[in-house]
Amino acid sequence: MSIEKVKLAIKMMESTGEEILFTGGVSDKDITDAESRLGLEFPLDYKYFLGIYGSLSFEGESFYGLTQFGLDVGEIPCVIFATESARKRTDISNNMIYIKASGYGPLFSLHLSDSKKHSPVVETSLSYKRHKEIKILANSFGDFFYDEIKAAIEDL
Repeated sequence: MSIEKVKLAIKMMESTGEEILFTGGVSDKDITDAESRLGLEFPLDYKYFLGIYGSLSFEGESFYGLTQFGLDVGEIPCVIFATESARKRTDISNNMIYIKASGYGPLFSLHLSDSKKHSPVVETSLSYKRHKEIKILANSFGDFFYDEIKAAIEDL
């Protein structure tokens, strides 16, 4: 169902006629290599997004992912760079993948557990390194992506 939410968000974006900026979809091998590098298996809806867009920006909403330039890109929107940098600063845990900046402080990340059945998107505040508090924003990447795109379109 979560991949369906990504597909719905894509249709909504396309129907606006607004520009969709993306780096280009990546291969299954690129995704597997990124998972290995970060030590986590990505949920299917996020893999789908990576395969279609790589990374994406639409109406001020930017979603981190993979680019055609490989895994060692040392800047945003590379999800590996974003995640490794945030982990180093202890802004997220090693079970999180940093997928989007809020623009006002908190970070939005996929929180991956051992079960692989539940990968919610969580918000960590700037005080995460001290308090380890998280706020669940959506049950999946697909739900989060859909909600963010829908809100961006409503603001047009």
